[in-house]
Order: sequence, then structure tokens, then C-alpha cells
Amino acid sequence: MKLAIIPARSGSTRIKDKNIINFCGKPLITYSLQTASESGIFDKIHVSTDSKKYQKLVNELGYKTDFLRDPLLAINSAPITDILRWVVKKYQSMGEDVSDVCMILSTAPLIDGNDIKSAYKLFLEHDKKYPVLSVASFTSPIERGFKIGEKNLLEPIFPEMLSKHSQELSKTYHDAGAFFIIDAEQLINDTIKVYKKYLPYVLPRHKVVDIDEPEDLKMAEVLYIGNKKIT
Repeated sequence: MKLAIIPARSGSTRIKDKNIINFCGKPLITYSLQTASESGIFDKIHVSTDSKKYQKLVNELGYKTDFLRDPLLAINSAPITDILRWVVKKYQSMGEDVSDVCMILSTAPLIDGNDIKSAYKLFLEHDKKYPVLSVASFTSPIERGFKIGEKNLLEPIFPEMLSKHSQELSKTYHDAGAFFIIDAEQLINDTIKVYKKYLPYVLPRHKVVDIDEPEDLKMAEVLYIGNKKIT
């Protein structure tokens, strides 16, 4: 079974009920559910939530949530790999044979089914040896970064790199906060919290906003509306 898991715990603090907040006329999680469905890859789409309210909404949207998340894994500090492993093992205990796992963030309204299909193709081309992580390029070289230090003054993080020309610096990438694909057997057999080796699936920056703050939500709405107008 190819399994899509959409994590959606109910305890977000910076944006209350972030996963189901109204986003351009629909609950935010709707877009990730549609993306998973449109990809045509998955035998089952599971929303991993601790909330009966979220479960009811997901069911009303036409998707079945087979079970609620263990409350011990609904805390903010719970590693996402532990959550994914728990879901896979739960399905295994129900007699389901899970082969591939794709985690799609519930806060990724800018991607679509084609992104998942292309990333899954990359995964298969490398014989499922490495997980695939969606990434995006930084808008500026990270070596030009600053932090606000004492007396509210800017301090360069890499002072020795400030004199370098941009063409002398490597292109760098960050987690796009969109999706992650892994072989189920590898996931279950590993015990690590964070993987260090991934295949990159590079998303264009107009498809990427990591929604943590209200400002991020507004930016995602701007991009979503803009993307719709140019497609």
C-alpha cells in the first residue's frame, strides 16, 4: 500500500487551528488532501490528527481518517519521524502492508499533484534508496546573513564571507515545508529522529511558504492568488 500521511495536530499556538483555518475560501488542509488525491499515487490518504473536530471535518471533505493520533505524539516536540512510524505500525497492526510513505504537510496549499508525481518518479529512479525532500533555494546567499545582537545592532553570521562576490558562493537550499517521501521499510527499521541524506526535489520559490506565523499565511494567500492568475 502506498500511503499518504497528512499531519494535522490541533495544538498550534501561533495561528489557532492553523490546519483548518480558512484559506482562500476553504479549510487549509483541503489543498493538501486534493494534492494527494490528484497525484493518483496513493492507495490510502490518512490525516494524522489528535482532534475529533479535525477528523469530522476531514470526513465531511470526503476523506476517511481511520484512527486518531496517540496523544503522546500530539505535543509540539514530537519528532515527525516518530509520528510517521507510529502511523505505519498502526496500519500494519490492522493487517495493511505499507510499501511507500509520503508525508504532505497540511500547510502546503501551493503544490499540486504533479509535484508529488514528479518527486515519486525521482524516488523510484533511485530505487527508493534515499528519502526525497522538497526544497527551495534561498533568495539570497546564506553567507550574507545577519543576526540582531547586542544593542540591537546587526552582526554578520559569516563575517569572513561578506567580501565575497555572489558568484563565488554556492547555491543553497532549505526545507520547503511541503512533502517528504520514504520507503516504509527504511522508515520502520531506522530509529533516527532526523535524516541527513535526501534526494532533493526543488520547488520554485513561488510554490513555497512555510506557514508558521500570520504573516506567512498572508504571503501564501498572495502567492496562491497570483499563481492562479498566471496559470
